[in-house]
Amino acid sequence: AERVRRVGRRLGNAMTILHVTDFHFNQRWFDWLWHRAPAHDLVVMSGDMLDLAIATPQQRQIEWVSDWLNDFPRPISICSGNHDLEWDSEVERWTPAYWLRDIVNSNVWTDGQRVTLDGLSFLNLGATTRPKGGEADVWVVHAPPSKTLVATRSDGADAGDPDLVSAVRRYAPRLVLSGHVHTPRHWRERRDTTLFLNPGRRAEGPVPNHILVH
Repeated sequence: AERVRRVGRRLGNAMTILHVTDFHFNQRWFDWLWHRAPAHDLVVMSGDMLDLAIATPQQRQIEWVSDWLNDFPRPISICSGNHDLEWDSEVERWTPAYWLRDIVNSNVWTDGQRVTLDGLSFLNLGATTRPKGGEADVWVVHAPPSKTLVATRSDGADAGDPDLVSAVRRYAPRLVLSGHVHTPRHWRERRDTTLFLNPGRRAEGPVPNHILVH
């Protein structure tokens, strides 16, 4: 599959969004996003910046990604994914990605935050956000809503978030920018007035899959 997709949504004022997802601590991809990715009004990263399946300790990954985000020179809207959660050994359970609260860069918006750019409102929904959804033109989520093509793996399994299904019907966002499903049946799907997008992930790619929204 090609690495870059383009979709026109007439966002207004010639605004453009670069949507990436599921870096899983691929430092080469972080470097590409910083130094060589096309410049746009907003970067969206829809979760799983860290990777729980590699040898690098999670705390070291958190420190590295936090430094990267604190220095990132462009506006970026991110949500946490399941790999970004923290393990609390005292209570023996996964906790929300509280480390994102320590990001001090005013260009970065994280879980639960809203921002309006050029008249377009964005809402970041973290992996553990409850309840799901809210009034906004664009949702940044990790797992896409269940029963959509962007949530369905190539083998037919549904890996989406069932809690988002009724939320989308209620709030009708214009765009839902997601990730989580690395090999979706399709990278986009439109239902009623909502467009669902998921770049997917190609681990061996020299650059991350990405979508340009304009």
